[in-house]
Amino acid sequence: MQDIKISMLGVSGSGKTAFLSGICDTFISGNIEVKDSRNDDRSHLFKILPYMAENMSETSIGDVRRYSIRNNRNFTSVNTENTKKYMLNLFDDTYSTSEPLCGVSFIDYKGGFVENLVNEKSGDEVKDVRNELLASNVLLIFADAIRLSAAETAGEISAALGSDDINTFFNTNQFMNKNMTVLFVLTKDDAPDVTGDSELLADRIRHAFETTIRIIERNGWTYGIIRTSAVGRNCVDPATNRITPDAEIVPYGIDSVLFYSIYRTVSEEVTALHLRISDMENASMLTKMSREYRNKMKILKTQLEETDLVLRFIRIPY
Repeated sequence: MQDIKISMLGVSGSGKTAFLSGICDTFISGNIEVKDSRNDDRSHLFKILPYMAENMSETSIGDVRRYSIRNNRNFTSVNTENTKKYMLNLFDDTYSTSEPLCGVSFIDYKGGFVENLVNEKSGDEVKDVRNELLASNVLLIFADAIRLSAAETAGEISAALGSDDINTFFNTNQFMNKNMTVLFVLTKDDAPDVTGDSELLADRIRHAFETTIRIIERNGWTYGIIRTSAVGRNCVDPATNRITPDAEIVPYGIDSVLFYSIYRTVSEEVTALHLRISDMENASMLTKMSREYRNKMKILKTQLEETDLVLRFIRIPY
């Protein structure tokens, strides 16, 4: 199976790089346990490790850990200045055998790219970014819960989300992947400054991205909204809006985003395999691959269905 390409899109400060910290703190610093839907007494342990790849990659564990909030409590000073691609492998480590499930590439763009994406006079770097986005399996659109909850007018909501430019991007480009998944990632959900409940914020996202969602639905793609935090609950001092020195960093929602991204992409692989099975001599091998993919999806599906962080999803298949 080819690497799953996940691209992150959002205005500056929307939480893209902090999300990578959550990936690091959730998976690289340890394993995450997922219950097996077929056996209540059995769990699967997943972990992620970086791997080396060509060009514009920061793939050593040291480089990735630099973005860990656990190692940098003053994370507000960290911003992405250049486009970076992080190559990761997802492993099932249930039996301490580290069975590889798939490769995942995360592409992190600086927030200023959002408005440049719809500028035809943009330079080669922006055009390369645009092409990467159009070829992605999964597109994560980031929404800062603090700015979104504080916005009072349609213009302020649009500025907080970059929705005008992103809507234009979706409306004026032909995506290469015909089975894309788009997830709206509501970041900083735990922040003391966030007012209003999550459903209200989800409604604001839905209205602001009405054009994008209409295109998603017309193309038959899957989309959803997931609440996330790269820090965790009760870790920020309301008076200073900074992480407390003794805070235990426990990100949430990060695994749901990653698992659903993988789940949807693997689902498409299963469908493609079924179409090929009847036409090829190696049907038995393809059937076995299809069965293995389905088993992996069942594990991830259980995790997704039990979380309370998924605000809106089209039906989860299989």
